Amino acid sequence: MKDDHNSDSRRRFIKGVMISAAALQVAAVSRRSTAAELPRLDESEPSAKALGYVHDAGTVESATRGGSDRVCATCRFYTEPAEAWGPCTLFPGKSVAAKGWCKGWVALA
Repeated sequence: MKDDHNSDSRRRFIKGVMISAAALQVAAVSRRSTAAELPRLDESEPSAKALGYVHDAGTVESATRGGSDRVCATCRFYTEPAEAWGPCTLFPGKSVAAKGWCKGWVALA
């Protein structure tokens, strides 16, 4: 049973990486839009569900997020950190909440 759990965890991780990589490729081709032009990402959209996106990171346990400071505004993929909503390269064509969070979070360099 333990091996099944590990296999499932690896599959979920690989799936998340694959989705992130595909989203990055699409974002590289897309033109950059301002948050005002973009519709807000709906938490029920398949891409949002795949990466566990939520508008309010406070609804996700800090341990699950990897720390209370991990929100969209502090993520490498969030492109307008000064705004309440902004484009995210993981979700091309959509804006996400600065106070949101998803499994694709990566620290700013």
